[in-house]
Amino acid sequence: MATLAALGVHANAQPAASAASAAAPASASSAKAARTANRKLAHRVETALARARGLNAARLIVTAREGHVTLSGAVTYNEQIGIAVDAARAVDGVIDVENRIRVTGASL
Repeated sequence: MATLAALGVHANAQPAASAASAAAPASASSAKAARTANRKLAHRVETALARARGLNAARLIVTAREGHVTLSGAVTYNEQIGIAVDAARAVDGVIDVENRIRVTGASL
């Protein structure tokens, strides 16, 4: 009787383990999809910055996470910060923009 109870416990434990292992690939694919979406959004923002008139986006770095975009790097003139932030906000999918851009002298 004890053997049957032990087998019953083992049989019940196994589906839970397989359910946990089945959840792991779903979680991994969800994380991969989120990373892909973040990269695509960052790329769209980079494109918008490159096309913005009056902005040299060569020294700007864009990161995105779930619609939240961070701009960092450097521009030559203070006015370029506003141009960059406005261009990023105009991109579809951007929820908010964090500005970490610094003003530095012209690069050589």
